[in-house]
Amino acid sequence: MSSVVSYESLVHAVSGAVGSMTAMTVFFPLDTARLRLQVDEKRKSKTTPAVLLEIIKEEGLLAPYRGWFPVISSLCCSNFVYFYTFNSLKTLWVKGQHSTTGKDLVLGVVAGVVNVLLTTPLWVVNTRLKLQGAKFRNEDVVPTNYKGIIGEHLLSSNKEELLQ
Repeated sequence: MSSVVSYESLVHAVSGAVGSMTAMTVFFPLDTARLRLQVDEKRKSKTTPAVLLEIIKEEGLLAPYRGWFPVISSLCCSNFVYFYTFNSLKTLWVKGQHSTTGKDLVLGVVAGVVNVLLTTPLWVVNTRLKLQGAKFRNEDVVPTNYKGIIGEHLLSSNKEELLQ
C-alpha cells in the first residue's frame, strides 16, 4: 500500500490532472455551447461556432469560459478519486501477481463507480455555476446567483428543507 501513497504515484496523479485540466480548458467553450443548447429550448440549434458567437455577442468575450474554475476543481477531484481508488484496489487485489486485462477492467469499473458516487454533487453544482449569469431565451428558466462551488453545494443540499 505504500506504493500507492508515494512520490511517484503523486507525480502520476498530478500529471493526469494537469492533462485533464489542459484538455478541458481547450474544449470548454464547446461544452458551454452544448449546455446552453440543452438548457435553453428556445435557442436555435446552429453550428457550434455560430452558437459560441451568439453567446459572446450577448454576454461578452469571456462568457464561453463562465464556470471554468468549478469545472476544473471537480475534474481534479474526480481524477484523484479515480486514480487513487484504482491503484489502491489494484495493490490490494493483485498483491505481487501479474495484472491481467480482465482484472484491470473490473478495477477500472469499480473505481469509476466510486468516483461517480463521490463526485456527482460537485458536477451538479458546477453545471449550475456555469449557467449563472447566462441570458436565456426561454422565460421559464429562472436565473440563479450563487457565491461559489462550496456555498452552492450547501444550498442545494438544504433547498428541499428550506422549501418545506
